[in-house]
Amino acid sequence: MFRKRLPVGFIKVMSLICAAPLLLTACGNPDSKDGAEPGKASATDMYEVVMTYPAFGDVTDVKEIQEAISDITAEKVGATVKLLPVNGSNYANQMNLMLAGSEKLDLVYTSVWFGLESQIGRGQLLPMDESLNEFGKKILEAIPEEAAEAGKMNGETYGVPSIKAWALSPSFVMDKELADKHAIDLSAIKTWNDISAVLQLIKDKEPGVTPIVSYTSQETPGQAMLNFDPLGTAPGVLDFGGEDFTVQNLFATSRFSTMADLMRDWYQKGYFSKDVATSQETGANLIKAGKAFSYIRNINECYSESLAAGTELVCVPLEDSYMTRNSVASNMMSLARNSEQPDKAIQVLELFYSDEAVINLFTNGIEGKHYVKQDNDLIGKPDGVTATGYDSNQYAVGNNFLSYIWEGNDPDMWEHLRGENESAVKSRAMGFSFDINPVKTQITSVANVQNQYDAGFQTGTFDPSELGAYTDKLKNAGVEKILMEKQNQLNQWLENK
Repeated sequence: MFRKRLPVGFIKVMSLICAAPLLLTACGNPDSKDGAEPGKASATDMYEVVMTYPAFGDVTDVKEIQEAISDITAEKVGATVKLLPVNGSNYANQMNLMLAGSEKLDLVYTSVWFGLESQIGRGQLLPMDESLNEFGKKILEAIPEEAAEAGKMNGETYGVPSIKAWALSPSFVMDKELADKHAIDLSAIKTWNDISAVLQLIKDKEPGVTPIVSYTSQETPGQAMLNFDPLGTAPGVLDFGGEDFTVQNLFATSRFSTMADLMRDWYQKGYFSKDVATSQETGANLIKAGKAFSYIRNINECYSESLAAGTELVCVPLEDSYMTRNSVASNMMSLARNSEQPDKAIQVLELFYSDEAVINLFTNGIEGKHYVKQDNDLIGKPDGVTATGYDSNQYAVGNNFLSYIWEGNDPDMWEHLRGENESAVKSRAMGFSFDINPVKTQITSVANVQNQYDAGFQTGTFDPSELGAYTDKLKNAGVEKILMEKQNQLNQWLENK
């Protein structure tokens, strides 16, 4: 894991911009329309590809970035780009409104966590295979076959994943300053139970600092202990090991009860705050403010955790890194049903996977204004600049391994992450996608029950003796029908492999 001093800000990695100018001037051909060169699209013929995605930082200069990217795309594929970043906290709602409406939209950021299966079921996304095979060959070459499977439903591709760290590592994430201050031996933390002694030390030595918090209200400490392939977002999980493909009820597994017992022990010992199950503060912000010491979550790498917290963190993996369809399909780009020219949209998207200048413009902006190159092949902010006017959402789109690496990190970081992707334990159902439509009613009912109980067990605020009542309510809500449908679909997928 990466534990070097990191810059405060959003994840930024980039390479040299080599954008070619837009060639729309006449070259002595009297038959050229609007002064276009023979074979080049004219200004009036140029198709505008509209792309929306979540952004969590400053995107004041997005139009400047858009114009620079359009210079390249116009020259190479005869299209310009209109970038529509949406605040990350509002993105899911805004995206669904755009997909349900009639406004022009070509490329849309999608995710298994943002209702991908529902969007496919409603016909809001277009199948991509035909366009990819003809106009997106470099996308298919860049994405390993097992990862490309993550965007498929019923044999059709509806999304292509961004190339990034796909492997997840269940990890104990700590404030490095406090870990160093109390000489915490990281090598001695090997199991979930080993964390208890560390939390007790912080409780004793750091009054006013909560030993452990939830990363978010959706990412509670106990969640990372539930190490299964979730097979989508509905109940029903699969073990990583063995040859048995039986879909299990997560909430009736021994791992779930073990997790609930440990979380209850931590809660009763005062390692959590009393509002741990309901707090809306993120773990990163609480650590940054000096109010918390640690959190537990599934992470790609420690680098982004430190950036989010604005301070250096250390991360101790507690189980082997793993990869599932969900971890790959967390960041995808899809074709919106309103796209007027899907083939042109795919041609533009291909440049985000194959052209260093395009992906680096999108990631970090313009050299000299938003970043400068350094002698060690890394990049940093221009001298004296703290806010550049452009922070993109790294990892959302394209091939991130084509980008330069931000100062403070290992120059070989991308190679390390590529190696982790290759070595991670792969789910045995890597290409399986669950079609939720046959059991949508039951999923809604079960989700209502989960909303009442999950956070309580995963933060220790509920006594594990209540597990029986929880599983009974899930059964009454229809969880067994969901499990049966997921098992049937998984069996069919195995037969067709």
